[in-house]
Amino acid sequence: MAGEAANLLSEVDDDDRLTTKIQLDRQRTEQSQEIGPLPFVADPVRRESCRHNLRLYALTYFHAACWRGFAPYQEEMVTTFQEVILHGGKKARAVRRGGLKSTLARIATAWAVDYGHRRFPVLVGATDDKANEHRDNFLDMLKASELHRADFPEWTPVMLKRANPKKMLRLGRELLTVTAKDERGTIVFPKLDYVYDRFGNAIKCEASECRVSPYSMQSTDVSGLSFVNASGEVVRPDALIFDDVQTPQSAQSFMMTSKRENSICTTFMGLAGLGETIAAIMVCTVREEDDLTMRFCDRKKHPDWDGQTFPILLVEPSSKEAKERWAEYGLKLRDGDTPEAGFASATAFYVEHRAEMDAGGIVAWEDDKEDNYVSALQWCMTIAILQPDYFRCELQQKGARPKGSAIQLEASQLVKRFSNVPRGIVPAWASYLTAFVDSSDHVLWFAVVAWKQDLTSQIVEWGTWPDQGRQQFYKSDLQRMLEHELPGASWEEAFVNAHNRLDEFLLGQDWPTEDGKPRQIDLLLKDWSDGGQKPRIESQIMASKFRSRIRPSKGFAPKPGKKPIHLYGDVHRDRHTSSFWVERRTEQPVHVQFDANIFKANVARRLQTIVGAQSSMMFPGDNESELMLLAEHLTAERALPIVYDGSPGIVYEAIPGRDNDWLDCLVGNAVAASMLGCSLTGEAQQKRAVRTFKLPARV
Repeated sequence: MAGEAANLLSEVDDDDRLTTKIQLDRQRTEQSQEIGPLPFVADPVRRESCRHNLRLYALTYFHAACWRGFAPYQEEMVTTFQEVILHGGKKARAVRRGGLKSTLARIATAWAVDYGHRRFPVLVGATDDKANEHRDNFLDMLKASELHRADFPEWTPVMLKRANPKKMLRLGRELLTVTAKDERGTIVFPKLDYVYDRFGNAIKCEASECRVSPYSMQSTDVSGLSFVNASGEVVRPDALIFDDVQTPQSAQSFMMTSKRENSICTTFMGLAGLGETIAAIMVCTVREEDDLTMRFCDRKKHPDWDGQTFPILLVEPSSKEAKERWAEYGLKLRDGDTPEAGFASATAFYVEHRAEMDAGGIVAWEDDKEDNYVSALQWCMTIAILQPDYFRCELQQKGARPKGSAIQLEASQLVKRFSNVPRGIVPAWASYLTAFVDSSDHVLWFAVVAWKQDLTSQIVEWGTWPDQGRQQFYKSDLQRMLEHELPGASWEEAFVNAHNRLDEFLLGQDWPTEDGKPRQIDLLLKDWSDGGQKPRIESQIMASKFRSRIRPSKGFAPKPGKKPIHLYGDVHRDRHTSSFWVERRTEQPVHVQFDANIFKANVARRLQTIVGAQSSMMFPGDNESELMLLAEHLTAERALPIVYDGSPGIVYEAIPGRDNDWLDCLVGNAVAASMLGCSLTGEAQQKRAVRTFKLPARV
């Protein structure tokens, strides 16, 4: 019995020791997690003085970022941001790169959180990486400011959590819900009711339970963004900071720009709670004509937004003497054996004639220049001379002046050229039906067009083989390729198989019409490119059961004043109508050659002719979104005037990074229509000269 009692006492002692060890471990863990007490507020008066003054807040706490002071346009931005954060509104400000727009937007966000003006700001970037970069720069800016850390100790838990994300934090033994970057990258502030000054006076912590969330224009989980605070209140975003939300690629794309524009107006602006006013600030820079920045700074397109652009050169010197001097200055910049020598010569010339060259010129800010320039005006004019497009676009915020002639197409106008005839249906007035196929290594592009005798036309169908199954795609992100449709086969077999399948779709079926009378395609042209595709297309056409209605074709770009295409080859046996194409019947296979620049200009004219007028080209249906990618292809080349040996003309230049395959398809369709006899009203096509034979007189 005594042994059993001893064992029981031993077990009790073991349990007590285990309990004690657990308690000690818990206490040690809690002590290691404890971050309190927080530092005192160093200067409550200084902190309070900035509550309703964003400019003072920026200069006080972030002087390192604003050490030059503020330019006039920066002063306007600070005033605007303060008004928006305090009272709501939608403001867009377009400023040159390096104009402190992103920095001021981050400072405004910190100000809004510090004083509780906004409880849930959202930082919006162009991409996921940019959104995360905005958040990291935001935290780095706060960390670098000693005065801000001293006057706003409530940021201490966030900064400690950022330094050690896996460590739990406690304040006064109470576990804090805090993170510098949660699973979604959101900055989460803990619940702190008060901070204290050195005398023990309580100062209300307005940043308690605030959140700052980074999102990108590519995010798919924005809708319904909210959180529930400790009191059970649902908090939705109340401030949106759009910081350069377009990329160079999206700025060039009409479709991508339109999608981002729609996302801002619907998805992001719809984040506000019921009956609440959201503050929206957009800082941006113009990249291209009609890009996202220009759209939101245009009151006609967005009357609910207050958009302004701030050029660096307000007034350019315009007197005759000033223009002559600046022209000489530009020549001297290009003189010398090195760029440095040319710049030194031009600067000396500017110093000598500065009074004349500065006359009438006004810059936005005299300090806005590089150190080796005498004045801001000299810097502005130098950039304008050496990089005119960059100067006009990114420094003057006017959009790049379109290079080209009056026949330059605009995607925003093309998507409104509706015929109201459903896609895939041939209009009842059609005299001819043509098609064109443009080949690339991984996909075939095609377009079908209905024509009237006077060149009035409507695109009936367009697409790719294999079909991509989505409205937006590019050559760089194809999901279905022709080699996928014939697994195990060589590329050559897959290429020929693709053409056979597409021929069957285009030529092997009757196309429905408005009047119920089925139509077939009269003529199909195929791009007969040089290289590895050419022999494949040639053999495929020769073996096709539809070969009587198929012609390979190739576009040329002869210089103005040179021998026109229709005079190529045998003038007697080859077919032409003096319309800048020739059907080479003396060669096998029979193929077509045409002047690509002439027919591109003709297509552009058809697309600029008023809808409903003779010779106009229209699109099917009435859905703009369905036409966006097509419009991108049709505007992927610029028409440039050219003079060669005294003869004027037009040459088309591809815009880098843009797909133009459907433009080639429409051009090929225009060639096919001309071959079938379509022409402008009153334009008589010349008939081919017929050779006559005269018998000798003695016979």
